[in-house]
Amino acid sequence: MKKHFPWHLIGVLLAVSAVSSAVAASSNVVMTFVHPERFTDFRIQDRNEWDSAAWFTRNMTEALAPTVAQQAPGCTLAFRFTDIDLGGRYRRNISNHVRFYDNGREPIRLYFDYTLTDPRGRVIASGSDSATDALYLGKYTSEPVKFPFEEFYFEKKTLISWIRTKIHAPRAGVTIGDKN
Repeated sequence: MKKHFPWHLIGVLLAVSAVSSAVAASSNVVMTFVHPERFTDFRIQDRNEWDSAAWFTRNMTEALAPTVAQQAPGCTLAFRFTDIDLGGRYRRNISNHVRFYDNGREPIRLYFDYTLTDPRGRVIASGSDSATDALYLGKYTSEPVKFPFEEFYFEKKTLISWIRTKIHAPRAGVTIGDKN
Protein backbone atom coordinates (compact mmCIF):
# COMPACT_ATOMS: atom_id res chain seq x y z
CA MET A 1 0.00 0.00 0.00
CA LYS A 2 1.31 3.38 -0.96
CA LYS A 3 1.48 5.99 1.82
CA HIS A 4 0.71 9.59 0.99
CA PHE A 5 2.18 12.55 2.78
CA PRO A 6 -0.61 14.59 4.46
CA TRP A 7 0.05 17.86 2.59
CA HIS A 8 -3.26 19.29 3.74
CA LEU A 9 -1.98 19.30 7.33
CA ILE A 10 0.88 21.61 6.33
CA GLY A 11 -1.65 24.08 4.94
CA VAL A 12 -3.67 23.97 8.15
CA LEU A 13 -0.53 24.48 10.26
CA LEU A 14 0.53 27.44 8.13
CA ALA A 15 -2.92 29.00 8.43
CA VAL A 16 -2.93 28.58 12.22
CA SER A 17 0.58 30.04 12.39
CA ALA A 18 -0.44 33.05 10.31
CA VAL A 19 -3.48 33.71 12.48
CA SER A 20 -1.48 33.45 15.72
CA SER A 21 1.19 35.75 14.27
CA ALA A 22 -1.46 38.30 13.36
CA VAL A 23 -2.96 38.13 16.85
CA ALA A 24 0.48 38.51 18.45
CA ALA A 25 1.34 41.43 16.15
CA SER A 26 -1.85 43.26 17.14
CA SER A 27 -1.22 42.87 20.86
CA ASN A 28 -0.64 45.85 23.10
CA VAL A 29 1.99 43.90 25.07
CA VAL A 30 5.39 43.00 23.63
CA MET A 31 7.97 40.85 25.40
CA THR A 32 11.63 40.24 24.66
CA PHE A 33 14.29 38.46 26.69
CA VAL A 34 17.98 39.23 27.21
CA HIS A 35 19.87 35.91 27.50
CA PRO A 36 17.12 33.80 29.10
CA GLU A 37 19.66 30.98 29.47
CA ARG A 38 21.25 33.13 32.22
CA PHE A 39 18.01 33.82 34.10
CA THR A 40 17.85 32.74 37.75
CA ASP A 41 14.92 30.30 37.41
CA PHE A 42 13.14 30.18 34.08
CA ARG A 43 12.89 26.60 32.87
CA ILE A 44 9.28 25.55 32.45
CA GLN A 45 8.61 21.82 32.66
CA ASP A 46 10.95 20.10 30.18
CA ARG A 47 11.46 23.16 27.98
CA ASN A 48 14.78 24.89 27.44
CA GLU A 49 15.02 28.60 28.24
CA TRP A 50 14.18 29.78 24.71
CA ASP A 51 11.10 27.56 24.51
CA SER A 52 10.19 28.69 28.03
CA ALA A 53 10.44 32.32 26.84
CA ALA A 54 8.05 31.62 23.97
CA TRP A 55 5.59 29.84 26.29
CA PHE A 56 5.86 32.63 28.89
CA THR A 57 5.26 35.29 26.22
CA ARG A 58 2.20 33.54 24.83
CA ASN A 59 0.60 33.10 28.27
CA MET A 60 1.54 36.47 29.75
CA THR A 61 0.65 38.59 26.71
CA GLU A 62 -2.88 37.23 26.69
CA ALA A 63 -3.27 37.83 30.43
CA LEU A 64 -1.74 41.32 30.54
CA ALA A 65 -3.33 42.84 27.41
CA PRO A 66 -6.71 43.71 29.01
CA THR A 67 -5.01 45.49 31.94
CA VAL A 68 -2.76 47.50 29.61
CA ALA A 69 -5.81 48.44 27.51
CA GLN A 70 -7.60 49.61 30.66
CA GLN A 71 -4.65 51.56 32.12
CA ALA A 72 -3.38 53.06 28.85
CA PRO A 73 -5.96 52.74 26.06
CA GLY A 74 -4.43 52.54 22.59
CA CYS A 75 -0.89 52.29 23.97
CA THR A 76 1.65 49.48 23.72
CA LEU A 77 3.72 48.27 26.67
CA ALA A 78 7.02 46.59 25.81
CA PHE A 79 8.91 44.51 28.37
CA ARG A 80 12.57 43.62 27.88
CA PHE A 81 13.24 41.03 30.59
CA THR A 82 16.77 40.93 31.99
CA ASP A 83 16.17 38.29 34.68
CA ILE A 84 13.28 36.12 35.81
CA ASP A 85 12.99 34.07 38.97
CA LEU A 86 9.63 32.31 38.87
CA GLY A 87 7.84 31.62 42.12
CA GLY A 88 8.57 28.27 43.72
CA ARG A 89 11.20 25.86 42.48
CA TYR A 90 11.27 23.42 39.61
CA ARG A 91 11.96 19.83 40.68
CA ARG A 92 11.87 16.51 38.96
CA ASN A 93 9.01 14.41 40.26
CA ILE A 94 8.56 10.69 39.69
CA SER A 95 6.47 11.16 36.54
CA ASN A 96 7.36 14.67 35.35
CA HIS A 97 8.79 18.05 36.24
CA VAL A 98 6.73 20.01 38.74
CA ARG A 99 7.01 23.49 40.23
CA PHE A 100 6.74 23.38 44.02
CA TYR A 101 5.69 26.38 46.11
CA ASP A 102 7.30 26.06 49.54
CA ASN A 103 5.43 28.63 51.61
CA GLY A 104 6.77 31.50 49.55
CA ARG A 105 10.44 30.91 50.35
CA GLU A 106 11.19 31.39 46.66
CA PRO A 107 9.62 34.75 45.78
CA ILE A 108 8.67 35.92 42.31
CA ARG A 109 11.28 38.28 40.89
CA LEU A 110 10.85 39.78 37.42
CA TYR A 111 13.46 42.32 36.28
CA PHE A 112 12.89 44.30 33.10
CA ASP A 113 13.19 47.47 31.10
CA TYR A 114 9.86 48.80 29.89
CA THR A 115 8.62 51.27 27.30
CA LEU A 116 5.07 52.57 26.98
CA THR A 117 4.29 54.04 23.55
CA ASP A 118 1.21 55.83 22.29
CA PRO A 119 -0.62 54.81 19.09
CA ARG A 120 1.73 57.01 17.05
CA GLY A 121 4.79 55.26 18.46
CA ARG A 122 5.87 58.14 20.71
CA VAL A 123 7.41 57.11 24.04
CA ILE A 124 5.19 58.06 26.96
CA ALA A 125 7.16 56.33 29.72
CA SER A 126 10.21 54.11 29.98
CA GLY A 127 12.66 52.85 32.55
CA SER A 128 14.07 49.85 34.37
CA ASP A 129 12.05 48.27 37.12
CA SER A 130 11.11 45.01 38.77
CA ALA A 131 7.96 43.28 39.88
CA THR A 132 8.56 41.15 42.94
CA ASP A 133 6.31 39.37 45.38
CA ALA A 134 7.38 37.27 48.35
CA LEU A 135 3.87 36.94 49.79
CA TYR A 136 2.14 35.65 46.66
CA LEU A 137 0.85 32.44 48.26
CA GLY A 138 -1.25 34.29 50.84
CA LYS A 139 -2.69 36.99 48.57
CA TYR A 140 -5.09 35.12 46.33
CA THR A 141 -6.99 32.87 48.70
CA SER A 142 -10.31 33.76 47.06
CA GLU A 143 -9.18 32.04 43.85
CA PRO A 144 -7.66 28.75 45.08
CA VAL A 145 -9.14 26.65 42.29
CA LYS A 146 -7.46 28.56 39.45
CA PHE A 147 -3.78 28.59 40.27
CA PRO A 148 -3.02 24.86 40.17
CA PHE A 149 -4.34 24.74 36.61
CA GLU A 150 -3.15 28.06 35.26
CA GLU A 151 0.51 28.31 34.36
CA PHE A 152 2.20 31.50 35.62
CA TYR A 153 -0.81 32.34 37.77
CA PHE A 154 1.23 34.17 40.42
CA GLU A 155 3.54 35.82 37.87
CA LYS A 156 0.49 37.12 35.97
CA LYS A 157 -0.99 38.57 39.15
CA THR A 158 2.36 40.17 40.03
CA LEU A 159 2.75 41.86 36.63
CA ILE A 160 -0.91 42.94 36.54
CA SER A 161 -0.39 44.60 39.93
CA TRP A 162 2.76 46.32 38.63
CA ILE A 163 0.89 47.59 35.55
CA ARG A 164 -1.99 48.94 37.65
CA THR A 165 0.47 50.75 39.91
CA LYS A 166 2.96 52.10 37.36
CA ILE A 167 1.25 52.43 33.96
CA HIS A 168 -1.13 55.29 33.26
CA ALA A 169 -2.09 57.00 30.03
CA PRO A 170 -1.25 60.69 29.87
CA ARG A 171 -4.02 63.25 29.99
CA ALA A 172 -5.40 64.19 26.59
CA GLY A 173 -3.30 66.82 24.85
CA VAL A 174 -0.34 66.52 27.25
CA THR A 175 3.01 65.43 25.86
CA ILE A 176 6.15 64.46 27.72
CA GLY A 177 7.61 67.93 27.19
CA ASP A 178 4.49 69.58 28.66
CA LYS A 179 4.74 67.66 31.94
CA ASN A 180 7.89 69.48 33.08
